Amino acid sequence: MTSTGWNRRPAVVAHLPTDRPIWLISDLHIGDATPSDAFFGKDRHLMALVDRVEREGGVLVIVGDAIDFHQAWLFTRVLRAHQELFSALSRVARDGRLYYVIGNHDYEINLFHEILQFRVCDELIIGDDEVLVVHGWQFDPYMRDAMGNGHGWSTNVHHLVERWLGTWLRIPLGEFYTRSNRLLFWLAHKVATLANAYASGMARIGFPRSAESLNRYLTYWARSNMGDPMAIFRPACELLCAGRWSAVVCGHSHLPGIVEVAPGKHYVNTGSWTFASSHYVIYDDGRWSCRDWLTGHTFQQELYDPLLDGVIYEKDFWQWWREHYMGFFRFREGEERKGRLRGWESYIRDYQHLSQLRPLPKHLRTQPSEPSPGAAKAAPTAKAG
Repeated sequence: MTSTGWNRRPAVVAHLPTDRPIWLISDLHIGDATPSDAFFGKDRHLMALVDRVEREGGVLVIVGDAIDFHQAWLFTRVLRAHQELFSALSRVARDGRLYYVIGNHDYEINLFHEILQFRVCDELIIGDDEVLVVHGWQFDPYMRDAMGNGHGWSTNVHHLVERWLGTWLRIPLGEFYTRSNRLLFWLAHKVATLANAYASGMARIGFPRSAESLNRYLTYWARSNMGDPMAIFRPACELLCAGRWSAVVCGHSHLPGIVEVAPGKHYVNTGSWTFASSHYVIYDDGRWSCRDWLTGHTFQQELYDPLLDGVIYEKDFWQWWREHYMGFFRFREGEERKGRLRGWESYIRDYQHLSQLRPLPKHLRTQPSEPSPGAAKAAPTAKAG
């Protein structure tokens, strides 16, 4: 899958042997430690994971989007807010055991290489050409075109609006069920309704116009709400099934899991460390495991089950709207999930931050309930090819 990096330079491909456990995390989105920082102050938790990787002689791979440059504005603000964390990461990097795969938020690539001393690449190949690791924006139908073409400007505006409103404007709506986000979806529907009516009216009087690009983008939004954030699952699986890889690993969508899409072929997503999430993946002795560091919850393919029958790909934005909009700025997927949240959504609604919580008890800081990578060989994880 070697190509040109998003910043229009030749892509760098790195190779990593499988002679030790490999820990993979992504989408940390570390910011300036203000309330709009989606990392939610989990420094001590991530440092505990880094310490464990070191103790067990593993390798740490960060699959992109470690720093949210646009949220923080300046790299120095991020460093000041998270000095100990970056010191721990640099320590592992200096030992040659930290690889960094570039993501779509990584605009200051030299900072990772020159200051933090990460081993930076666009693609990482694990083993004898058996596992491909990329951030995942390469599969995103809109991000591929947006990279370097206004993506930075739009991301800055997005963060400014969130900071100004003191809330979250994110997908999926069912998890970010805020008043502002509901209003945003309602306005998008009204704009699209007017755009389609205008295009239809102009076509009738001989002046063809099209609202197709807007409709496609809103369908992309809708499918993200129906379970395929950033619409990367199908393209990644197509590459996996058509190529030589036994697994394709990515982040980007923040949806953790391990899915066997064909015999001996696995789609692996590293999830994220935003809000109260703390997902990580271990690859050891040909086996995959995916967990949450804070809760110990294990992920298989349960979050991807709605995608496997392909039904959501038969729906567009308008059908999603008819099925979910309940009137008065209420949406079915948000209303029905109240009281049975999956975890970090409660922190969003309550405006709480993990940095405000009391320190973990000492006996929990090393995560003893998590099996060591060696013990994971006997655990009920997905089989590798």
